[in-house]
This record gives sequence, C-alpha cells and structure tokens, in this order.
Amino acid sequence: MNSLRVANSFVRSNVTAAVLRTTPCILLPQAQRPWLPQQLPQQTLPVRSFSHSPSLSKRNRKEEEPEEDDPRGKKGGKKSNKKEKGGAPAQQQQQEAQPSAAAEDPFNLDPLIALFQKTESHYTSQLALLRSPTGRFNVESIGAIPVSLEKKSTVTYRLQELATVAPLGGRRWSILAFEEASVKPIISAVLKSPDFNQQPQRNEENPLELTMTVEPEKVDELVKRAKDLCTEWRNKLRDETHKHETHVKKNKSLLKDDLFKIKEALKKLQDERMKVVAHKEKEVVAAIQSKAK
Repeated sequence: MNSLRVANSFVRSNVTAAVLRTTPCILLPQAQRPWLPQQLPQQTLPVRSFSHSPSLSKRNRKEEEPEEDDPRGKKGGKKSNKKEKGGAPAQQQQQEAQPSAAAEDPFNLDPLIALFQKTESHYTSQLALLRSPTGRFNVESIGAIPVSLEKKSTVTYRLQELATVAPLGGRRWSILAFEEASVKPIISAVLKSPDFNQQPQRNEENPLELTMTVEPEKVDELVKRAKDLCTEWRNKLRDETHKHETHVKKNKSLLKDDLFKIKEALKKLQDERMKVVAHKEKEVVAAIQSKAK
C-alpha cells in the first residue's frame, strides 16, 4: 500500500510540472490550486514599466540613427541640416544669399536717387572751384595733383599728403615738402600735370620748399570749363537712368502697363535733375562773368 502512495505522489508531481510548462502563468488563490504542493512558493512574472526603462545614451542614439546617403554615392554622408564651417545651417546661408524682395522691387527708385545725389555732389564741388577768386588754381586743385614716389609704381598720393600748399600772393604758390625724398617726385608730377605744365623752382634757403607761378585763366576759358562740366553732368544722369531702365526690363514678370509707369517715373526724376543742372550752370557762369568786371 505504501508503494502505491509513493507512486501516486510521484505521478502527481510530474503531472503538475508538465501543466506548469504548457499552460500560461495565471495566478489563482491557494484554495483554487489543490494540485500544487503546499511547500511550493508563489511565482510571478517580472514586469518592467516604461518609466523604469533606461534611456538611451547619446552615443547609442548616434549609433542607431540611420545613415544618409552621400550625394556623391557614398554612405554615411553628413546631414544637410548640420552647420557648416561658417557656423550657420546650409539652408540659412542659401536664404541669406538670395536678394531680398525689397531690393528687387522694380518700382523702388531709391538706388537711382542715391546715384543722382552722389553725381550732384561731385560736379557741384568742381563748379565751386571755378567760382573761387583764384579760379581753378587754389589749395584744393594744387593739392589734388597725383604724385608717384616710384617710377615703376602705379600707386599715387595726393600732393597735399606729401607737402603743404600755401599762396605767396598774386599768382605765386609755395609747396613745402615734408621729406627730401618727395621733392623730385613732386616736381615731376607738377610738370606732367595738364593744368599747370611747368616745373616748380627750388628755394635756395630751404631745399624742401618749391615755388610755382600760375597763369590766370581768361573768362571765356572759365565759362567754357563750367559748361563742359555741366554737359558731363547731364550725360552722367542719362547714363545712370538708362542703366536702371535696362535692369528693370530684365524682369519678365512685369506687365506692359508696369513698364510704362516705371519709365514715366524715371523720366520725371531725370527731368527734375536736369533742371538742377541748368540752374547751377546759369549761376556759375553769372558768377564768373561778374568776377571779370
């Protein structure tokens, strides 16, 4: 009888182990599990929530990121959104390279107005020299003579950067060089100048000082020079207007009505500047003629 009990317990334990291996793990109260031995402890499946999952390190994330194909056919190329050597993304650099819409506005005449103002400033200063008591021969005109310190060099300096120019009275002028090495280049520059075309004389008492005598200009010559400057001024205005109009016509998206409006605006702006030139010419000529009387 004892042998039969031992065999039954052996069979019961084997059947229990087989059931545990083949059936899913479902926890039931101890009262509903009579086939399990009392000494077998309760077993539960380990469960790990997402909040306790270890985060990927930066190194692992880089390894898991898919490599992009290089434009040249090689794998592992750099991403397009990474910063380049300049420090800005490639997309941002491309946007900065493109001109702004305001700069390409065909109805914006501010760039042309700025050119007109620069041209007006230049020719106004040139006409002012003709109105001075000494004519075009003054400190500014003499000091603006370009001087080259070396024969084969193309670098030039303004004479007033190398010497001091001062009137001696009448038609005589003094040029006092700062250094002995600048004396001969100054003499050569004045001799080559088409406005003076003479050789300054050395001062016997001071080897750094040069003296020169300028011939007075006739009234007719001064008037002619004033009119020539005004003619150059007008031609400059026409050229700048033509260049702006040619640039606008390259915009193929403009309609014929838009081109007509822009052309009318350019003509109006040019006519206003031409009136300024005519007024300046009349004023300078009158001043030159009154000075000769």
